[in-house]
Amino acid sequence: AVKSTSIDKTVLELLARKLSQLPCDIVKALKVLSCLGPKVDDALMKYLHTSPESLQEFITCLDSAVEENILGKNEDNAYSFVHDMLKQSTYAIMTEEEKGEKHFWIGMHLLTNAPADNDEFNANIFSIVDQINTANSYGITDEALHMKFAELNLKAGKISVDLSDFQSALSYLKRGVSFLHGWQDGQYYDLSLQLYESAALVSYLNTGIGLMQKYLKILFENVRCFEDRLHGYLIMIQSLLSNGKHSEAIENILFILQELGEHISTDVASKEVYVELMSTKALLDAITPADVIHGKRLTDKSLRWRLRFLQLLSTPLYLLQPHLIGVTACRIVKLSLEHGFCSESAFGLQIYGQCISNIQKDADECIKWCQAALCLTESLGAKQMIPRIKTNIFLFAYWKEPLQAKIESLKENHSELLMAGDLEVLSLNAFHFGRRSLLCGRTLLTADKECAALLHEIHQHRQMNALLPMISNHLSILKLIGSNYDSKLQPSKPLFHLLGNSEIDSEDGLLHHALSSQLIGPTQQCYFDRLVLAFWSRNYSEAAEYAEKYSKCHQSVRFTEPFKTFYQGVSAFRLARLEDDKAREWADMGKTALSQYQTWVKYSDWNWENKLLLLEAESHACEGEYEMAKSKFRASIDSAQRHRFVHEEGLASELLGTFLEENGEAEETKQQYAYARSCYQKWGAFALADRLLERG
Repeated sequence: AVKSTSIDKTVLELLARKLSQLPCDIVKALKVLSCLGPKVDDALMKYLHTSPESLQEFITCLDSAVEENILGKNEDNAYSFVHDMLKQSTYAIMTEEEKGEKHFWIGMHLLTNAPADNDEFNANIFSIVDQINTANSYGITDEALHMKFAELNLKAGKISVDLSDFQSALSYLKRGVSFLHGWQDGQYYDLSLQLYESAALVSYLNTGIGLMQKYLKILFENVRCFEDRLHGYLIMIQSLLSNGKHSEAIENILFILQELGEHISTDVASKEVYVELMSTKALLDAITPADVIHGKRLTDKSLRWRLRFLQLLSTPLYLLQPHLIGVTACRIVKLSLEHGFCSESAFGLQIYGQCISNIQKDADECIKWCQAALCLTESLGAKQMIPRIKTNIFLFAYWKEPLQAKIESLKENHSELLMAGDLEVLSLNAFHFGRRSLLCGRTLLTADKECAALLHEIHQHRQMNALLPMISNHLSILKLIGSNYDSKLQPSKPLFHLLGNSEIDSEDGLLHHALSSQLIGPTQQCYFDRLVLAFWSRNYSEAAEYAEKYSKCHQSVRFTEPFKTFYQGVSAFRLARLEDDKAREWADMGKTALSQYQTWVKYSDWNWENKLLLLEAESHACEGEYEMAKSKFRASIDSAQRHRFVHEEGLASELLGTFLEENGEAEETKQQYAYARSCYQKWGAFALADRLLERG
């Protein structure tokens, strides 16, 4: 028998000679098998041979090949070559024309004889299309059936997209376009429209921007009406956003919305946004989330497109004019309340919840409408939208749920977003995974490796919007780790080169680029990273400076807001004891942060208790209340330990050591510094541990 081992060229020639000595009908059957997959079962053979007589003849030939040790047959009566080389040699003895004819014969028999039932047909669609396409590549086809073949490739491409196999989808759609022989009007207009739209979309998902532009150009030149341009416009704008062309994206979206009858102004003051939010709140206060989830559905296609582009407008506005996302969210909500709900309505509800939380500091209201948005999406069966909605829920859940809890959820959601092809939100999800990894006390060496991997993936998908803040966050992780530590796990290097701009090669370069490009969101995140590093380096004046710059970027509350407030508050209390001439001003700033934490701790003592206790400790220290301060420092250490914030456990211990040192408690000061150092080492912040070693 022929074994499944490697076969050299000489043996291959012997196999070919053996095949040539077999009866013609057996060789003919083997040639058919060599054009198929690894195994051929009863069901497939019945599609190829519909008459009992021809089927039996085919099976008899295969059984003879089994006796010759060329084929194997399993208990399910499925046949396969006993070695891949046998299959290759069988295929190789055919001429190019014969190969094409065999593939075409198989494809047409499968197409004709496979069940017409959708599920059954879909199960065979790839086999059918692969055979027809392979035949075409050998020059064998039927010109009269090219439109049918184009339609089959479109169907295979769409199913591949649903399976998140975007490379295969692009292959099918390119082949489908080739069968069209150019744009077709008349009865094949809709087929042309769908093929070029789908091919452009999948080219974008495969980062084939040039190919995407080619398909869109042909589409825009041939469509009959403005409405038929809308899918193409959607793809074009997503590409603009991915490549950081935010202003151009806004300009195009505003034009499209105007054509759809929606007039949006970007020249809106914060006071006007507030009025719009309050009027929307009044409408939502009159109903319940259940009224939304089970409310009427939007059926007007034109209105649906308006909501889609209003949703899309939120992305560049978030970066350039973040206070205006409230306008788009409110418009989506109001149109949905009036005309019916769809998956875009869910997005509007979530952003409304975020904006109203910013104004009224009401996390419950925010979370209520975020959860309603998810339930609405699920009730609509909008599976592709669910990971997007989940991302926003994970971003806002930190008010109540443990910070560490959503790390794994964000990782899982990353995979779901990738499968859905939602590259825009994929980058947002990736950024927040990195941010949370830095701020929740996750081991920094682990955070480094994970964030570096995500950076490479986001770069691969050409989502340039997210790279700048992600690199800034990664740089903070690397600087906290430091370079002088004893570990086999060496940290990554800063990945500035991913930005494709040689002028951006440092922390200063990142900030300068964000400022010069007027990217408010990334600018704010660069300021936050500078605040983080200044704070942990005990450079409180610089920390206070960057906290102020962060706050001036815009009024929207981001995930980093409570951490900015915490760092700013602690820095202010420390400066109140260091700068006598501004002591009262700094103390008041610290008390403002303390007051905010007294509200936030009601939402989650897990996340905010240890921080509140530390702010209280610093406040008592400013007032000279020694015993109260010492008690609060110790309570903060205990709370951080209970809630698994090892980095803030170390921080509270270090600040207690500083307080004790200021009050002449030398021995206990050393103990606290040593304990803080061990916490920083557990966290992986070896640069901080080294700094304390120098102090000790």
